[in-house]
Amino acid sequence: MTDMEKTIIDDSFIIDGRITEGACMQDESLVSVVIPEGVTDIGEAAFYGCANLGHVVFPESLKIIREEAFGDTGLVEAMLPSGLEMIEEDAFYSCGSLRRIEVPGMDTIIGKDAFGCCDHLLEGYIAAGFPGGIRHHEELQYTLLWCSCPEKHSADTCARAEAFIHKYEDLIMEWVIKYNNVPAMSGIARLGLLNGDTDRYIRAAGLAGRSEITALLMSMRGGFDESEFEL
Repeated sequence: MTDMEKTIIDDSFIIDGRITEGACMQDESLVSVVIPEGVTDIGEAAFYGCANLGHVVFPESLKIIREEAFGDTGLVEAMLPSGLEMIEEDAFYSCGSLRRIEVPGMDTIIGKDAFGCCDHLLEGYIAAGFPGGIRHHEELQYTLLWCSCPEKHSADTCARAEAFIHKYEDLIMEWVIKYNNVPAMSGIARLGLLNGDTDRYIRAAGLAGRSEITALLMSMRGGFDESEFEL
């Protein structure tokens, strides 16, 4: 990314430390944005629909990301500051390109579906583990994120994630294979978390052409004769 492609949000969009609601909504010219230090609040739908916005530098001063602030954007990753207090519901909703998220603040409050319909969000660290009041589909999402870095989490978070995997193992593996979620599969394999029919998962991964997933599953199985799994 060159300096010429970066857009520094200027004072005309900021009032009392807050980027105003809808400030840059559907601005397809935005590719990379730097939000300056001193901004504490990103307003509702501030960057909603910025389809080409792939990269944002968030300031350490940031405290709140409002509803749909980055909904339906082209973000690839979001590295958020440790002092962030709240991510409101639907803040990153339908970011189809989002692949990595980092929320390092233990006390960050995360609203419903903050990362809803981010089907390719495969890797990341949510320090708080599982936000309160989440629903089944969100628990699936947070469990898959946990799988990408289980060693970073508290014992309570690990116990909750492992319980979800054991209860919904087929669902977990369906999503891992469907979205080629190698980070999650790596964590599952490292910890040996599958109790089901590993051979069946190997066949499903092979049929889907997921070579890395297949290799990780085979490592859990402890080796096999390749002729057993010819497709």
